Amino acid sequence: MIFRKLSSIFLFVLPFLASLPSVAQEQDTVTEEKRRGKELSLYAEDNDQNCLRCHGKLVFSITDTLSGLTRKELMAEHNFISPDAFYNSVHWSFSCLDCHSEGFKEFPHTIETRFETGWGCLDCHGYDPTYAQYRFEEIDAEYQRSIHYTATDGAFTCWQCHDAHYYRPLARESGSQRDNISKSNEMCLHCHGNPDIMGLVTEKELTMVLPRHEWLPDPDRHLAAVRCIDCHTRMTDSVLVAHEVMAADSAVNTCVDCHSQNSILMGTLYKYASKESRDQEGFINGVIFSNDSYVIGANRSKFISLTGIIVVSLVLIFAGAHTIFRIIIRPVKKYYEQ
Repeated sequence: MIFRKLSSIFLFVLPFLASLPSVAQEQDTVTEEKRRGKELSLYAEDNDQNCLRCHGKLVFSITDTLSGLTRKELMAEHNFISPDAFYNSVHWSFSCLDCHSEGFKEFPHTIETRFETGWGCLDCHGYDPTYAQYRFEEIDAEYQRSIHYTATDGAFTCWQCHDAHYYRPLARESGSQRDNISKSNEMCLHCHGNPDIMGLVTEKELTMVLPRHEWLPDPDRHLAAVRCIDCHTRMTDSVLVAHEVMAADSAVNTCVDCHSQNSILMGTLYKYASKESRDQEGFINGVIFSNDSYVIGANRSKFISLTGIIVVSLVLIFAGAHTIFRIIIRPVKKYYEQ
């Protein structure tokens, strides 16, 4: 009776408990979004006047100062900066001229200005206690050991993957795991799926991604459920996302590397997934209902496995004992029936 009453109470409050973290998460998301936006930027007017009046539009006007003639031109895709995306990125509060020199105020931009050395991540974030938790120095050390750096003599930079105008850290995004996987892989395919962009950093011929992964049982499903970097970077315990990209012949190429209790995915893709899910959505939502960090062969519990073996063994023992008992009593039963 007591157990039945406790069960009823639990079932009654379960939906309420499950919804509480989600409401809090939604409020946090709204608060975070309110902290960003063009209307809150102190430099929005200057950015529009100096840069985005051209680079923030797909079509811009150019005027010949001698003849006074004006005509419209299409902005090159790689020179277009979406104002909406910029003002929702981590660098939304910056002035364009915080990173680009005053020389870019002059139009057309001079060759000397266009060849200026750009800023790197460590120029702002390195060796600063404010950003110590993100371990930028360790990330930079990993990057300099990666094939991206060594094979291109440093021509491949952070910005090839993390555009400073749009960057938002996927590892701390509140979207679904599959969405974050898709966005992460888009970074890789931006170059590895486009020979023109690839040609900016290497003369190596681009090979198609899917044919290179035909050894997988179902390449499309694997690429939709796993990040490229989970197989192509060296595992690390010090940073949230590994940046030491390995050569292709050093990548993961066996099933057991992922589908086992020592799965690399538990140390890469899902390293923080379960913890973040519990922190953001609560235990009930984060662990029972919405936890998608499941990998066949990797999420086995020794306790559950042992319990299952015991239960199956008991069933087999009971069935065997019952069969033996029936065999033993059959002659006796026939004797009395006669």
